[in-house]
Amino acid sequence: MRRERDDSGRYSETVSPEQVLALFTDTEPRTTSEVSESLEIAQKTAYNKLETLRDRGEIRKKNIGGLAVVWWRPNPNAEG
Repeated sequence: MRRERDDSGRYSETVSPEQVLALFTDTEPRTTSEVSESLEIAQKTAYNKLETLRDRGEIRKKNIGGLAVVWWRPNPNAEG
C-alpha cells in the first residue's frame, strides 16, 4: 500500500484522532489492537492517536498487566 506525502515529504495523516474517538460510543474499554483493527491502521499509529486523545482528556488509559492497556471514554455525567 502506497501512502500519500504532503508538500514537506511527510506522510499525510490518514486517520484523525477524532476518527479514533468516534469508536468510543459506549462505555466498553478497547485495546490498542482493537482500535488498530477497526480502523485498519498500524498499532503504533493507533497508540499515538490514543495518546493524543488521552493528553487532551478525551479518553482514559489503564495498564492491566505487562504491556496490556485498555482505553475508554469517561462518562461526562460521572463524578470524579
